[in-house]
Amino acid sequence: MTDKLKSLIDEFLADLSNAGKSKHTVRNYRSDLYRFARHYCGEIEGLQTNHLRQYLFTLADKAPSTKGRNFASLNKFLDWCVRFEIIEANPMARLEGPKWGERVPRAIPAGDLKTISRAIRCAEPRERLLFTMLLDTGMRVSEALAIRIENIDFTPGREAVIIRGKGNRFRLVPLLAEMECLSLLQKYIKDRNLTGGPLFRPYKGKNDKQMSYRTALHYWELLCQKINLKYEIHQLRHTCATGLLNDGVDIEVIRQLLGHRDIQTTSRYTKLDIRTLRRELIGYVQRRDNGLLNENGTAMEVKEASYTYLYSFAS
Repeated sequence: MTDKLKSLIDEFLADLSNAGKSKHTVRNYRSDLYRFARHYCGEIEGLQTNHLRQYLFTLADKAPSTKGRNFASLNKFLDWCVRFEIIEANPMARLEGPKWGERVPRAIPAGDLKTISRAIRCAEPRERLLFTMLLDTGMRVSEALAIRIENIDFTPGREAVIIRGKGNRFRLVPLLAEMECLSLLQKYIKDRNLTGGPLFRPYKGKNDKQMSYRTALHYWELLCQKINLKYEIHQLRHTCATGLLNDGVDIEVIRQLLGHRDIQTTSRYTKLDIRTLRRELIGYVQRRDNGLLNENGTAMEVKEASYTYLYSFAS
C-alpha cells in the first residue's frame, strides 16, 4: 500500500463521515479499499482497467454480496478521485459490475425462535432488553444502541422512542403495552436510575458512552453458543418483519416501522412465507363464493353487514 493511496483513501473516508454516513458504512468502505490498496502497489494516476480486473479476479471465490460491495466501494472512491481531479477518468467505467442476485432476508424458524426466546429471557437485563427490543420492534442493532434516554416517551398510551436511522432520517417507533420490551425498558431504567444519556452502556467505563456494536455481537454469539444454534443478530429484525407480514399487518405500516425508504425493500419479506399468499387467495375465493365481487373482479362495498373469515393453514 503506497502512502499516497492510503492518504487518498483516508481523505475519502473522512468526507463520507462528514457527509453523515454511519460508522458501519465507513468501516465497510475502509475494509474494501484497504484490501484493494494492499493488492495494488502502483500510483493512483497509473491505475488502469486491467489492474482492476486482476484485483476483482482475486475475489472470485467470495460471496456475490462481497464482490458487489467491493466493486461499488472502488467505483465510488474512483468517482471521488475524478471529482477532485486526481485522475482524469474512472477506469471502472469500462467494467460490468457483478450481479448481486436477489437477497431474501432470512427469518429465524419458529422452532429455533422458541429456543432463542427462552435463552433471551435468561440473559442479563441489558442483553435481554436489547435482544427483546430488536425482536419486538424490528429496529436495526445500530439504531437500538444509539437510543438515548431523552428520546424515550413514557406518556401512557403514547409510549414510543425516537430512532435515528440510515441517512440521518428520524422516525418514531411505538412501544405497545403488549410488547415485552416496554416493561423491560421501564424496569431497566428504574433499576439503574438512568436520567439521561445512552440507554445501552458498557458495564465498565463512562456513563456517556454507548455500548458498541462489537460488544452487542459478542453477547449475541455467546447466547447462540449456549443453545447450540447459529443465527446472525440482524435476523431478529427480519424475524419481526416476517411475523408482522404473516399476521396481516399492512406492508406500508411495516415499511414505516422498519425505516425503509423504498417499499420495494420491504416487499422482499413477502417471499419468505407462503402463508401470506395463501391467506390472500383464501380471502379472495371466499369473497367470490359469497358474491362479494363485482364482474370486474374487484371487491363490492358492504355497508350493512360485517364478515369475519376464519382461515386455516396447512402446516
